[in-house]
Amino acid sequence: MNPLPIDDVLPALRQSLAQPGAVLLSAAPGAGKTTRVPLALLDEPWLNGQRIVMLEPRRIAARHAAQFMAQQLGESVGQRVGYRIRLDTRVSAQTRIEVVTEGVLTRLLQDDPELSGIGLVIFDEFHERNLHADLALALTHQCQQLLRPDLRLLIMSATLDEQTLTEALDAPLLVSEGRSFPVDIHYQPLLNANQSIIEHTARVIRQALQHDGDMLVFLPGVREIKQVQQALSDLPPTTHILPLHGQLNDAEQKAALTPAPSGQRKVILTTNIAESSLTVDGVRIVVDSGLERRSVFHLSSGLNTLTTRQISRASATQRCGRAGRQAPGVCYRLWPQQQHERLDAHIRAEILDTDLAPLRLTLLQWGAEADELFWLTPPPSAALQQAGDLLGQLGMLNAEGSGLSDHGNACARLGIEPRWAHALLSAHALGHGQHACTLVALIQEWPATRRGSDDLLRLLSQAKQQRAIWQQRIQPLAQNLWRTLQGLTPEASRTAINADDLPALLLALAFPDRIAKRRDQRDGFLLSNGRGAECSLESDLPQADWLACTDLSVHPQRTVIRLAAELSASALASLEQIAPQLFSERTEIGWQDSGQFIAQRHQQLGQIRLRSQRLPKLTAEQWQAAWQDTIQQQGLNCLPWSDDALNLRARMALMHQHTGAPWPDVSDTALLHNGLDWLLPYLHNARHQRDLDKVDTHSALRNLLSWEHQQQLDKQLPTHLSVPSGSRIAIDYTQQPPVLAVKLQEMFGYQDQPSVLNGKVPLLIHLLSPARRPLQVTADLPHFWRNAYTEVRKEMRGRYPKHPWPEDALSAEATRLTKAALQRRSGPV
Repeated sequence: MNPLPIDDVLPALRQSLAQPGAVLLSAAPGAGKTTRVPLALLDEPWLNGQRIVMLEPRRIAARHAAQFMAQQLGESVGQRVGYRIRLDTRVSAQTRIEVVTEGVLTRLLQDDPELSGIGLVIFDEFHERNLHADLALALTHQCQQLLRPDLRLLIMSATLDEQTLTEALDAPLLVSEGRSFPVDIHYQPLLNANQSIIEHTARVIRQALQHDGDMLVFLPGVREIKQVQQALSDLPPTTHILPLHGQLNDAEQKAALTPAPSGQRKVILTTNIAESSLTVDGVRIVVDSGLERRSVFHLSSGLNTLTTRQISRASATQRCGRAGRQAPGVCYRLWPQQQHERLDAHIRAEILDTDLAPLRLTLLQWGAEADELFWLTPPPSAALQQAGDLLGQLGMLNAEGSGLSDHGNACARLGIEPRWAHALLSAHALGHGQHACTLVALIQEWPATRRGSDDLLRLLSQAKQQRAIWQQRIQPLAQNLWRTLQGLTPEASRTAINADDLPALLLALAFPDRIAKRRDQRDGFLLSNGRGAECSLESDLPQADWLACTDLSVHPQRTVIRLAAELSASALASLEQIAPQLFSERTEIGWQDSGQFIAQRHQQLGQIRLRSQRLPKLTAEQWQAAWQDTIQQQGLNCLPWSDDALNLRARMALMHQHTGAPWPDVSDTALLHNGLDWLLPYLHNARHQRDLDKVDTHSALRNLLSWEHQQQLDKQLPTHLSVPSGSRIAIDYTQQPPVLAVKLQEMFGYQDQPSVLNGKVPLLIHLLSPARRPLQVTADLPHFWRNAYTEVRKEMRGRYPKHPWPEDALSAEATRLTKAALQRRSGPV
């Protein structure tokens, strides 16, 4: 094998891995870490014949790395070196090195928490901060800590966040400088705001062709790749314009990676799939748009948005390095040089911007809470909570909500997203599992850019005509899902649902929050989650009254339905029988000018109203439901909040902030959650809108606390503070920090800083004049007496001569009286 820069650090790497634990390896692009390190460690004595598993973030890179390593051994893939990727596995009993992707390592851990027979787990290109890599590291680290102290972990990248990882894992860091050839960097930003990135990229590509070698052009997505490809269609036939992205089949990807014939050259238009791991032979030129497209999950809507954003400096370094792997090269960056240092240093972790329902399901199956695991970037608590709520709605949690139900365990073993797992098992229970597997495989594997329709039924018909993609991607996944499904539970006898309704029912079961009803006499739809949506101008579903949607595109001003199935009346009726929990009743009350109430009972599917009925009178339970709905719609401001109630709520919030459970969360979201159980007893006799004004919110809040906690609250966060004058002064907790507004003379002699919560929360002191106007605001009373009091005294003693202004405030007697009143109290001299 030809020498590579990584060879210089291999002795130190072997020495570091001789002891169990974790090791970090930072190696420059082109150093050879991905394909040289696993082979170099294969015969280490501590491995003792066990396997090496290497997690690679991209399928194309995983396959390519395994093929290259097998070639170095003079073998075919599947012998000593193999790979496991989605829909493609090449391993055998001989295999000692397995390159795996996505959730493969996570599934290995779930099937065998001890990772029996595996001696080393390598996390390659960890800088990409893929959710699967973060999750796999968290689980593998716990496996190492609790079950396999002999297991070795190796984390590799060219652009590691070295300091954070070294400290977090207490791991040694090895560095290989690599053998990157010099790359000349040119900054060529857009000429003006009116120029499109497509036009500018095409112009720079033509300019860059003056240099020798093949070219790698980084673009944010498939749409831009097609547009630039079209813009370059007039280049001579000796220059091949080739796309490279994850939606291509194997043959198309191979064409992009194969060296150009003699006398010809390639311009490879790629997404960030070629940012790391892959060495594309012959590339000497890089044109970098500086953009990438990422999916961002929004908690408020439960929808993903494809966002185009600037890359990090780490990504820019990786992309630039593609030009200098085999010879000197050149890189054109399509942004201003002064902007470069303002880019984020590292790639933003995917765990911060994605739906965490799959992660939450995995953790429940693993049997650990998120805070028990190692995270370089911890999953956000709000996203974890929403993920747990979704799993509960899908029936995946046990009665206590602390673990998985039987349904949840079955969903977890399917190995796909929780929504699809729930829908598949539900369809299987109706006797339609096999067809449902085909539909799910189609939705997951058919490239979005090749959809010829937004109608799932039409797309299914069209897809079956595309035999290559159907046989390579759709059929294998469908068959895998069907085998797994059959292994979990036998298929039930077919129910009487219309087979034509299955696609819409499947989508409705997976995404009950994306069921859509056409608005009355208006264009567009209302989604069951309350958002509006519309079909595209080219839609094949313009006449449908009801839709079950799976893919929506969120734009600043509108939400566009990209893939759906028409939900017929019979399908809607079947859904109500299959999933009655999705349907609810809501009682709504209004008031006429005369004061007479108007009541209606609505049958709802989420926020979509199905049927309504006038109610001449309401039962006590209906009144409670009506008040609950009214307050949740209008918000807590429709209730009377006295100063005492507001102050109590602020005290409880402060205690929750500093202590957490069991002190209750009294935010708007928390108080409006869980059916308003804290408030409804105080509305038992309310029968008119004006009755809301009589609600005792202070008592309702205080009853959230046990008697012991009420006493503790009054002790640690008292409503009043006794000041040196003997007065009891109210503390205003509605301000942050809490405020003590007191006359300056009443604090004479007080040398400390007043505080609450056992000294953890200092009070902000508003020192008032005798007319109760603020003289000074201070969070450091001792400092005020020493430095500011003299100036305040000079200014105020002439304005308020009847009140004492001693030179030494700290030795004076605190008082709320005037000088004359003090003299009368002390009697004649």
